[in-house]
Amino acid sequence: MKPVQLVKILAVSMVLTAVMLMGWIALVYAVNTYTAIAITAEEVLNLILVGFVAVIGLPILHAATYRWFWHIRRKQAAGEFLFGEEMPGFGSEPTQPPPRIKWRARQIAVYALLYLVGMSSLIAAYAPLGHQEVLTSFLWRFSAGRASFSSLVQLVIVFLPMALCFACLVPLFEADRKRLAAGGLSEQEVLGIRGRQEWLSSFATAFVMAGFLAFIAGNMILAHL
Repeated sequence: MKPVQLVKILAVSMVLTAVMLMGWIALVYAVNTYTAIAITAEEVLNLILVGFVAVIGLPILHAATYRWFWHIRRKQAAGEFLFGEEMPGFGSEPTQPPPRIKWRARQIAVYALLYLVGMSSLIAAYAPLGHQEVLTSFLWRFSAGRASFSSLVQLVIVFLPMALCFACLVPLFEADRKRLAAGGLSEQEVLGIRGRQEWLSSFATAFVMAGFLAFIAGNMILAHL
């Protein structure tokens, strides 16, 4: 990464941090002063962080994973490594932009709906600090210590949602495989199918990553504030 890019990232991070801190203080004051709702600073901070992860973090993670998945597909197509071999770590190699695909209006509508459902579900699941408390208590109840707690977090927050997401995608991908095997498709049609597969796979991955980040945010608030 070039020094100029690093400086820009640091500057944007500092500005976002300052805005979030001021928004946190202002929201706590406004809600407790001008409404009948009693809300703690911890609850507001969790709401802000989870909202940030859901609304801003999810699209960023999705764009990054979509680009990376296309990078892996290109390397496989070039024969640089075979299916089943160990893949390079996420973000460990420079990547080229994904191919430009002209999505149909129906696809765009479906993708927009998926984003709406994904963001809403993240906020509904993790934004209330009480939900975080219940989930953390449940995980600690079935953990023998910190190490087993971390393993259980990975199972419940990462692997289980990932398995459910991809279980929903398997029938669609199998239909795509049969359609590709039948042949008779133009290059644009093949590219469209590949693009849809990468879009959905990367969205599912980004959704799980965002859920994990939202959980970590709430867990840190509960543990240290």
